[in-house]
This record gives sequence, C-alpha cells and structure tokens, in this order.
Amino acid sequence: MKPIFSRRDRPEPHPLEATTVWREYQKAKEYQHAKRSAAGRKKAAIALAALAVVGVIVAVLVLRPTGLAEHTIPLDPKTRGQFVDSQSARLSDEERRLLTRFLTRVEAQQSAGTPIPKITIAEAIERQRTYDREVGETQKRIKEHLDAARSALGVTVREQAVVKSEPGKSTSGKSLRYVLEIANRGKRSVDAVSLRVEFRDPSQKYVAAVPTLELNGPLAAGDTGRSVQTLPLDPKYHQYILDGGVVKVSAYPTQISYADGEKIDAEKELKLLESMARAKIE
Repeated sequence: MKPIFSRRDRPEPHPLEATTVWREYQKAKEYQHAKRSAAGRKKAAIALAALAVVGVIVAVLVLRPTGLAEHTIPLDPKTRGQFVDSQSARLSDEERRLLTRFLTRVEAQQSAGTPIPKITIAEAIERQRTYDREVGETQKRIKEHLDAARSALGVTVREQAVVKSEPGKSTSGKSLRYVLEIANRGKRSVDAVSLRVEFRDPSQKYVAAVPTLELNGPLAAGDTGRSVQTLPLDPKYHQYILDGGVVKVSAYPTQISYADGEKIDAEKELKLLESMARAKIE
C-alpha cells in the first residue's frame, strides 16, 4: 500500500504563489532574512571594531613614550630645573603646584648638605599631596586648640619700654621690658600656662619672638594675674628696637594646664608641625 504521507516533488508552481497572501508571506521571509543578515554583519563589524581598539591600545602601550611614573628627577639642581621644565606641559595645574612645593623642600634639604633620594615625578607629586594633607590636618588641630586657649585666657600687654639690663643679661646692656596681664575667663583654676610672645613693627613684620614663655599659677577662675618680663636686646638681632623703632608686643596662650589635670595643648601640635617642616625627604 502506498503511504499517504509520503513526500511528493512538485516542480510546478505552488497554487498559492499567485495569491496576494503568498507574495506578502514571501516578502516577510525575505525581510526577516535580510534583517538577520544585517544584524550578523553589525555584530561582525562591532567585533572587528573592538579588536581594532584593543590593537590600538596594545600599540599605544608598547610604543608610547615613558610615563611620568618612570622619570627620575635629576639630583643636580641645574639639570633638575631643565628636566622639570620639559615635563611641565604634561602635568595638570594642581600637579605642577604640588611638584613645585616638593622641589622647594628638596632644594632646602640639599642646601643644608643633606643628600636627597632618587624619586620619580609621580612619586614626588604623591608624597607632596600626602604631606600637604597631614600639614593641613595639623594646622586645623592647632587652630582649634588655640581658639580654645584664647577663649579660656585673655592676655594683655602693657607698659613696654627699653630699660637698662642687669649686668650680664644683655650684650647691648639694654632690654625691652613689658608687663603681661592674664585673665582667667573660665570656671576652673589654672596651674600653669605657656604663652607665645611676638614683637612686630608697624607693618606687622616680625622683629623678635619668644616661642614659649612658661608661667606658673595658680590663677583662680575669674582672677587676673600680672607678670613682668624682659627681652634682652642683642644688636645682632634687635637693632631696630635699640634704634628706637616702634614695636608692638602681643601674646597668646598655647598651652593651659588646669588644677583638675585637664589640659589645652596647642603647643604639642605646634611642635609636631615644626618637626614635619624639618623632616628629611628619604
């Protein structure tokens, strides 16, 4: 028996080919085929483009000039200046400022006779960025402590005058005498205080300074203490004062020790800042 589901070749046109439905069906098939072909070509183009980009990146990495991280700053000052100038165009404004500050520290260290290390531009910039951040944090703490100390104690300078020194106290035989009045504005008794005393001319230029003047109490809450001080005058450093130049004396607390054991201590942070400024670049 002949199977009724057997395949039969039909060389003749399909009867539906003459109909509008069939023609639209064929157009739809052709459109889908074209669409798939276009999608395939697009994917292939994207893949080729990606390979091209990778190739460019590889070529750049292989052929690019040496990066900043690999450039060592010369130790010789003259050569160093020329080298840095040649590299400046490759740096941002911030990087140039950081590098300039770092090289200022390097030059100061070299001038003091201390060897400087071999370091790249990138390392120098990063080191200076870290240094600036640490200095900024320390300065912030100093300000907070100084503000607290000034709020707790008020210091007024009175009765300043150049006077004759006691024998052996001054190379010029004269001293600048001044009186400090210290008011305890707080509610706690003060055991001791450290002051910074500054001497400036009318343009606010430093003439002299006493970095740390230690005074002992007690100074009860609400009381005002009085202390007479003298600055021995040396012609080598204080000729302006000896010549009768006008000088303004000011003072402010940098450390306060209370009777209950608590302390306001900007002095510690000031010393830390000073040590950071003196620290060697290694």
